Amino acid sequence: MKKWLKISFSLLIISILIIPLAACGKDEVKNVRIGEVTRSIFYAPQYVAIEKGFFKEQGLNVTLTTTAGGDKTMTALLSDSIDVALVGSETSIYVSTQGSNDPVINFAHVIQNIIQGKYFI
Repeated sequence: MKKWLKISFSLLIISILIIPLAACGKDEVKNVRIGEVTRSIFYAPQYVAIEKGFFKEQGLNVTLTTTAGGDKTMTALLSDSIDVALVGSETSIYVSTQGSNDPVINFAHVIQNIIQGKYFI
């Protein structure tokens, strides 16, 4: 059950990323730079979409970079080296507590409530 929830969550994130960008002009190619913390089975739908050319069909040139750590991914996002960061929500909390004038906003995340053992989106 947990495996399917995480895969569904990955598909949700990809859909959220694709829909607004795909609504742009079909003739224009939009470059989207994505940074991920680690290679993970949970991002499998994204890997398949890149390999099969689904993003290109929608006019998106997606570049995927593995940054090996939330701190490095967040640094890349804040320095404008990537457009989208696939990281845990704690990284934006770290940025906020450091007093950043440019806060990072999480738009989707899964939190496990250890006491109740349920997932929330």
